[in-house]
Amino acid sequence: MACNKPFYWTLRRRAKDKVEKQLQSIEATPIAEESGSSTCQNDDDDVFMDCLSQIDETEYMANSESESDSTSLEDDLATWATEHKITHVALYSLLHILREHNSTLPKDSRTLLGTVRSTELQDKASGKYYHYGVLKSITEVLHQNIYILSNINKLELQVNIDGLPLFKSSAKQFWPILGTVQNLPHKEPVTIGLFCGTCKPTSLDEYLEDFISEVNELAKGFEFEGVKLFLQLSCMVCDAPARAFLKNVKGHTGYHGCEKCTQEGMYLENRMTFPSNDMPLRTNESLRNRTDSDHHHGTSPLEQTSLDMVSGFPLDYMHLVCLGIMRRLLHLWLRLGPLTCRLSGFQINTLTERLVNAQRNVPMEFARKPRTLREIDRWKATEFRQFLLYTGPVMLKDLLSTEVYKNFMLLFVGIFILCNNSLIEHYCDYANDILVLFVIHFGQLYGPKFLSYNAHCLVHLADEAKQHGVLVKFSAFKYENHLYKLKRLLRKPTCPLSQIVRRFSEMQSCCKKTHKTRPYMLRKQHATGPIPANFHEAAQYKELRTSPYTFKLDQVNSLVYISGMKFVAYSTFNHQESFFDYPLPSSTLGIYVVDNLSTAVNFCKFEEIESKIFLVPHHSRFVSIPLLHKE
Repeated sequence: MACNKPFYWTLRRRAKDKVEKQLQSIEATPIAEESGSSTCQNDDDDVFMDCLSQIDETEYMANSESESDSTSLEDDLATWATEHKITHVALYSLLHILREHNSTLPKDSRTLLGTVRSTELQDKASGKYYHYGVLKSITEVLHQNIYILSNINKLELQVNIDGLPLFKSSAKQFWPILGTVQNLPHKEPVTIGLFCGTCKPTSLDEYLEDFISEVNELAKGFEFEGVKLFLQLSCMVCDAPARAFLKNVKGHTGYHGCEKCTQEGMYLENRMTFPSNDMPLRTNESLRNRTDSDHHHGTSPLEQTSLDMVSGFPLDYMHLVCLGIMRRLLHLWLRLGPLTCRLSGFQINTLTERLVNAQRNVPMEFARKPRTLREIDRWKATEFRQFLLYTGPVMLKDLLSTEVYKNFMLLFVGIFILCNNSLIEHYCDYANDILVLFVIHFGQLYGPKFLSYNAHCLVHLADEAKQHGVLVKFSAFKYENHLYKLKRLLRKPTCPLSQIVRRFSEMQSCCKKTHKTRPYMLRKQHATGPIPANFHEAAQYKELRTSPYTFKLDQVNSLVYISGMKFVAYSTFNHQESFFDYPLPSSTLGIYVVDNLSTAVNFCKFEEIESKIFLVPHHSRFVSIPLLHKE
């Protein structure tokens, strides 16, 4: 990688030298000269300004601001203890040792970390509840995006609610209210409220009382740093049981359990099935008016808000597709499906071997590498997603029967389109058609008893994408990651809610200073790579970190899809062809079989990189698949 400007730190050193010279000349000037009529700019000033003008504004701001925030030993210790989850007992002992050499440090670890001494917990819904507040929880996010708030009139709040078991030997569980502001760049969830009990909240009205009251108040408008803003509750991202709980309607195992249409279920072989796909759709008006009385248990307190009670509860593809349909398909192929659809023992071993061999090709954006099928009961949602969107279509090509493989490819193409920003705009209706076709063929191949709630809801998934965007925008992946982090904050079984409140107070105390992040970062400078012919001097780097992807000079993390001042050196594959023809040519999705890497070096601006590539091994060649997400 190369760029046509001097190295940043060289420019910074030159500027610093010029400043020191200017200061020395000012100190040496007699006071009487201050009465001069005007200030002249000499040649040194011109050189100094030229030097400053060469520094990229974004990089300069990011570095200067982070460096200007000098921290004390006390601040550094507090940050270190918070980041590494140091216990109060260990930190107290460390402070006792350090105070013998530095008497300015506090004696108590709670003083150092800013731990709250008391927590005001509310008794409600047969448990304990602590309300952080919507505005308080997103204040840090608003500060980080203060410069773009003037262009935003309405904040779109996405909320997630789900249960989190805390211990294997106890029934204690959290029911946190998490949120993200969808139309701001910061996508890390924040905690709005937290419930703790031995079961889910027994009263939905009590549980959501504080949240709904604040949301309605903020919807009327509020002022933040001189900017008038309005808050809109855009959607609730939850799994099927949580959605039914929050809407106070029948669950997914009920006869009238479909949230999107009026399809009545059919009880078949000890399970609820939904064989039809063309029933009338539910609307916000029909749900609030209880048009289908068999669908309701009662009234939901969320009806007091402006939230659309149908489209405001989108189907989450993490639970529906990854943990639902994809896991079901794998179990059908391995042991549960008809004999005509199952894989033989030899085929299972072959598939396992291919998964293991693909581990070396997995880009760093994936949190997990492929595991063997013997561990399928321990696979996480990210692993099922990886199999569905990347490894599965390649590794199953000559293992499944033609009909079974074609049925799987209908699911793959439909979900791939709905996850792709560049494809969803033009192919969303097509994705809907092939997902409906998948459900029909799925019932024919495996039997009508497998047309469960998850299979039926696939016919509604494209409509959800039309309203909310690509599937990742309203998936629960980021919230599940946050729940894992929340659980790791616990240090003992007693008083879990009070512990979390204290940990949050410590994190807020140690992270009061906000830092602007760069849109990209260049690391590991070198001078051994090729540069464009017309460049006489260029800084070269081995690593480029951008918001969605990280690129490195290795065989796995240096593969990109090019769509069309910093440059990237790259080589192209001399041979590429479509990988499949059904249900459409794979080239339409940007998927190719590639081989014969060229030795010629080309250059492009890194802004022209459309996406990173996952090269999946396929016999002696590779199948290139664009990455659709960043974990």
